[in-house]
Amino acid sequence: MPIQRPGLKLNLPPLNMGAPAASVPAPSSADHLRANMEGLRQQLRAMPPADFREAQHAPDYAGMRQSGFACMSHGFMLSSGGQDVFMHARREQAQNQGEFAGDKFHLSVQRDLVPQALQALSGLLFSESSPIDKWKVTDMAHVEPEARVGAGAQLTLYVKPDGADSHYSAQGLSQVRQFVERLETTLAEHGIEPGQHPESDVRPEHWRYASYRNELRSGREGGDAQSQALREEPFYRLMTE
Repeated sequence: MPIQRPGLKLNLPPLNMGAPAASVPAPSSADHLRANMEGLRQQLRAMPPADFREAQHAPDYAGMRQSGFACMSHGFMLSSGGQDVFMHARREQAQNQGEFAGDKFHLSVQRDLVPQALQALSGLLFSESSPIDKWKVTDMAHVEPEARVGAGAQLTLYVKPDGADSHYSAQGLSQVRQFVERLETTLAEHGIEPGQHPESDVRPEHWRYASYRNELRSGREGGDAQSQALREEPFYRLMTE
């Protein structure tokens, strides 16, 4: 006698073959600043003066030239030498947790005054209260006379968002803005003459030494269109307006 199998019917839910819902990307640093411009501007105006405590016995220009490839000072890793025309300083334990969004400042001084300029600024640059985790200075002994970073832009300050979400807070923006103002004041007090500002950068009239560029959205060649775009960068506007 043939085997009779009972009829089985499973009630299974239909398969969903549609594409998974795409996650909404977080706004970029610039988009976040642009969307919150007015609120951040008001908060910046209400911020108290920053207290930048200068580091004692910070390395001078000659000291940085002797740092080699692995030297530590005031919490910063120093490196110089090789084929690089810059001497680098990077804070070992970064204070700012965001990803670099391209914002940076150059400081331009007369080429023969670079050592004196660094001497004047070293206490601030190596300060625990400095909002700059990474910076570099031109080694004038290794740069060609006509080089862009010889005539100006000898000091580069890399700015990072302070938030882990790669957004700038009002407090972080205020610290950076006041720090740049303090650098400007210090150079002027020491009689340092400004150098040649890079054509790639923009700056307001009251900045004698500092200039700004976002290296992710601009190039070194400069030009009117680039300058206009940089002046519309929300970070630059919050630093200067």
